[in-house]
Amino acid sequence: MDSVDIEKKNRKNFRSLLDVLSMPGTTSKVNKLFDSYVLSVGSVLLYSEVSYINKTQEDFSLIDAITNAQKKDIKDADYIFCNDPITVLEIVKKGTHLNPDFSATIICVVDSLEGIKLNLKGPGIDNQKEESYPIEKSFVEQFNNNNQNYPLGNEIYFLNKIDGTIKALSRTTKLELV
Repeated sequence: MDSVDIEKKNRKNFRSLLDVLSMPGTTSKVNKLFDSYVLSVGSVLLYSEVSYINKTQEDFSLIDAITNAQKKDIKDADYIFCNDPITVLEIVKKGTHLNPDFSATIICVVDSLEGIKLNLKGPGIDNQKEESYPIEKSFVEQFNNNNQNYPLGNEIYFLNKIDGTIKALSRTTKLELV
């Protein structure tokens, strides 16, 4: 029987998550865990002191057993796994001025990272960058509104469930439609 080194995969996947968040517009790949890219991201981010909600079709029972993370509703969850970021962005927590880290991180599971062209500006981006993201036009205004009072705001990952490619937008990124 083949053994799986979960910690080793988690370290590599954590590096991929960190890279795409610190350099918006770049892509990286995560390695599968339990035959799923979504569960591999869940394994990296979730542990017993955080909460999450899963609004995807993915079965999180293995991740629940390993991480013992708390399940909460969308308004109170630290991590939100979803397929549609726009409805989630409207109601997620954005942190407080005393505790900006009490905000939610969104993991949007998609079939493709292609979509609307955006101009990205902010830290981690040299001047500006044009990139495609799998979003609707209304997402841009909602994302910018959520993140206008830095350090309050949200990070969002876009995970291609087919090939494990991932990209992200940090709360410091400003978006414009091309």
